[in-house]
Amino acid sequence: MKGFARPKNLDAFARLCALAEGQHGLVAIAQLHDQVTDQVLAQWQDAEIVEPVIDGVIRVRAGASHAHQTLYATWLLSDATPGWERPLTTLVVSHRSAAELYGAGSVSADGIEFSGRARKDLPSGVTVHPRSVREDECTVIEGLPVTGPARTLADLADGQGLDLSDLGRLARSLISQGWTTSDRLGTELTEQFADQAYDGPAWLEAALDAAAKG
Repeated sequence: MKGFARPKNLDAFARLCALAEGQHGLVAIAQLHDQVTDQVLAQWQDAEIVEPVIDGVIRVRAGASHAHQTLYATWLLSDATPGWERPLTTLVVSHRSAAELYGAGSVSADGIEFSGRARKDLPSGVTVHPRSVREDECTVIEGLPVTGPARTLADLADGQGLDLSDLGRLARSLISQGWTTSDRLGTELTEQFADQAYDGPAWLEAALDAAAKG
């Protein structure tokens, strides 16, 4: 309509919905680029349009949900770039958080762990390991970049307080759930353990045997 002025709040709400649609219903407030005042956010929350997930991240109540909502929200918080535009390897779920994302419940996780770098400050309890991850060492699960099975096992074998049977149970879970195969995992572990000169298939066999024995 000629002469119609689109309300500023409507533009902000349109951006909110566009971001939420591509991010499992979640939006980091920083992604709104200061288009939304605290007052408007409070009004949306009072009207039950949005709800807080963690400090700095909200969920559109009519939108989708994420099975690992806190983990996904923390990843969103790390950068104002929309999730679907981020490079795969900038900040990758890793270590115990990767094991959790794979559904390997035998490895308990305290806090959240990533590898790479975060462009914004993250909450206490979040560990960012300042180590690069190659694209061929990553996969994507539920919209989250995560270290592949071999890289995850190698990370957890590196001074993380897990014994061989713990690692064997994790490997067994990764294989049984179809995330990898024993042959592929063994081959990839040889590369991951190159610095220690371990034979991947032999290490994997020993770990699986330790897990079977308890």
